[in-house]
Amino acid sequence: MEAALYEPELGYYERRDPFAEEGDYVTAADLGDWAALAFADLIAWGWRAMGAPSDWALIEQGGGSGRLLCAIVTALEERGASPPRRIAIERTNAMRRRQQARYRERGISVAQYDRPEAVPPQECAILISNELPDAFPVRSFVQERGRLYERLVAWEEGRFRWRRAETPLRDPPPIDPRLRAAWPEGYRSEWNPHLACWMEQSARLAERALLFCVDYGFAREEYYRPERRRGTLMGHANHRVVERVLDHAGGCDITAHVDFTALAEAARAAGFRPLAFTPQWAWLAQSPVLQARLARLAARRDAAAVAEIARLKRLIMPQGMGETFKLFVASRGGDLPPPDHLAPFDRLDRLGPPDS
Repeated sequence: MEAALYEPELGYYERRDPFAEEGDYVTAADLGDWAALAFADLIAWGWRAMGAPSDWALIEQGGGSGRLLCAIVTALEERGASPPRRIAIERTNAMRRRQQARYRERGISVAQYDRPEAVPPQECAILISNELPDAFPVRSFVQERGRLYERLVAWEEGRFRWRRAETPLRDPPPIDPRLRAAWPEGYRSEWNPHLACWMEQSARLAERALLFCVDYGFAREEYYRPERRRGTLMGHANHRVVERVLDHAGGCDITAHVDFTALAEAARAAGFRPLAFTPQWAWLAQSPVLQARLARLAARRDAAAVAEIARLKRLIMPQGMGETFKLFVASRGGDLPPPDHLAPFDRLDRLGPPDS
């Protein structure tokens, strides 16, 4: 998965422009400025909660086309909360070039880095990501006779094929035996071994930090329920699901949902304190700026307004992106409260107790 997505000059993200209707999938940033406005609400809240520092940085990790960061910075400028430093971390050369072109086009100054370790340490920062950990390479497993075996990739007869390891996993993922006991024979899934490293790298970016992570996924109990017997590993190409990802290595997006329980555990281990975990529909619906904009559009009733509202519905409706996508909030280096406007919809308790 690492090579298929990120191999220089050959990997999917180095060779294709995957975004929007002409690409392979659509992100929230491709559906207008709704997500950017809601992010700006959160960032402005976080900046005030941190004491409205004059010296701080907004850091986006894995920003794709750069469209989201541009829209967020514009929204923050309009409300007098513009970050004095804007930083984008993107590992692929092709994506960095796309981002740079968009920043230049929008007249926005952004410092770009290819990895978190290259970023100068900040005193205070707000970290954002949209659909980042779902693109981290995962490890796949299958359960047979109560034991977990890793699913490896072999090259046979001119194609990639799945091959089960001969011996059980020595370092299996931390899945409750109670969950595993309910799995049918041949149950397969995956786990993400890179969350801990990502949280450790994020913690080193700033002494005081707020982290806002949006992605699709579940709490662990939901992720590994018996009915999800094929896991979540899949590909996307031309807005269609690709199930046989090995047949399209390098030519399709490969992704897996996020185990937010594992993310919360990794965050705590890195020194973050989880503050909130909410579905996307609640996060967007409770945004004051979105509410005001929706009211203005509803009063217009013209074709353009109807189209904008339709894009918002795609983001918030449960059958669209509203329930599967989640917002995870964590802080480091300060005793910050959770966002008040999200409290009625918080599901942080589903990620387990603080010492889990």
